[in-house]
Amino acid sequence: MKVVKGTKEHLDQAASILTEAFFDSIEEAKEHLQEKMKEGTWFVAVEDEVLGVMAYNRDYSHYANYLSDIAVAKKHRRKGIASHLLEKFIEISKQEQPKKQRYALSSTDVTNTSSIALHEKCGFTNLGIIKSLHYGKDEIFFGFDLQQ
Repeated sequence: MKVVKGTKEHLDQAASILTEAFFDSIEEAKEHLQEKMKEGTWFVAVEDEVLGVMAYNRDYSHYANYLSDIAVAKKHRRKGIASHLLEKFIEISKQEQPKKQRYALSSTDVTNTSSIALHEKCGFTNLGIIKSLHYGKDEIFFGFDLQQ
């Protein structure tokens, strides 16, 4: 498996994974990924097919990169793919933000125990919770110290 920048050839499979995870429609997911493609801010884990997707916002707040999407196809979960995608996000953030920003940011719903465990395993620190942020659910924010 390798993690590479997302391209048009990955679009259909990646959009399907995002729809399976949290987008309302394939069209919405494709539109989102096409915007990320223009910005160069989405990546896929691939073997013979797209296994997972990661996208981020560059200069989200005070120059910090923010992980906006991470999802693995249901049939490929629990194989370490999300860890590889998150590690790629950290690597990119270290390259893009060495002097401007100390942290790379991410967040998840406070009930998403798998995502919370993944962030902690990859070295992210809990920065706090924003109440009712996402569809009335609390969101936990994480930071990865890029200077460590």
